[in-house]
Amino acid sequence: MAKDDYKSVIADLEKQKAEIEQTIALLKKRVSGGLAGASGGNAGSDAAIEVDTFVGKNILQASEIYLEMVGKPARSTEEIAAALTKGGLSAGAPSVATILGRSKGGSIKRVKRGLWGLKEWY
Repeated sequence: MAKDDYKSVIADLEKQKAEIEQTIALLKKRVSGGLAGASGGNAGSDAAIEVDTFVGKNILQASEIYLEMVGKPARSTEEIAAALTKGGLSAGAPSVATILGRSKGGSIKRVKRGLWGLKEWY
C-alpha cells in the first residue's frame, strides 16, 4: 500500500471514529436524562444540529437521533426532513415519510398522519 492509500484509510477511519463518538455522546445524554423530553415545543430544535450532524447516517438513524435531540412532542415529517437536510443528509419529506412508515418494529412510531415520535414516548 502506498503512503497516500494509508492517508486515505486513516482519514476514513477518523471520520468514522468521530461519528461513533458523536453517537455515543448522544446516547450518554439520553441515558442520563439529558435528551429525552429535554425540550418541549420547538425551543432548541436546531440547537445541536450542525452541517455534518447526520453525515454517514441513513434516514431512519438520523430521524431517531433528531427526535432524541429535540424530545417530545411528536414532530412533523416536514420538520424532520428539514432538520436532516440541515444536518447534511439530503432527505425530502416524501422520502422521510416512506422510510419512517416502513420501519415496523423500529424505535420510531407514527403518532398520526404526518407526525412521528419515539416509541418510548407512547
